[in-house]
Amino acid sequence: MTSDNGLSRAADEAHGAPPVGGYKPAHERQVTIDNRDSGDTIRLRRSVNDTIGSIIDSMYVDFRLTREQDDRLQCRGNGQDVFAFASLTLAQYLDQGHCPNLHWSFVGGTGGA
Repeated sequence: MTSDNGLSRAADEAHGAPPVGGYKPAHERQVTIDNRDSGDTIRLRRSVNDTIGSIIDSMYVDFRLTREQDDRLQCRGNGQDVFAFASLTLAQYLDQGHCPNLHWSFVGGTGGA
């Protein structure tokens, strides 16, 4: 989505546009992640300039988990894989229309040999 000046909404907000909702900095967003294995939910407030990969890393720290090859992290709204967008910034992720509500669901891999 773009504004009148041709910049994306997330870019506008990152450059000082008024905050959405009036109480949180406009350059930050809250990412909610449900751990389907444990029933825990975390809420991470992150800058729109942070990468999806850095948010994923924070998720593993907060859940006290080590990443396994068969872990799944999906958008709760459309089931889209979040890991595939690790190199994007949060602003790019949102501007491209991926999981606009930023509510993700994590399921750990089963491991094994």
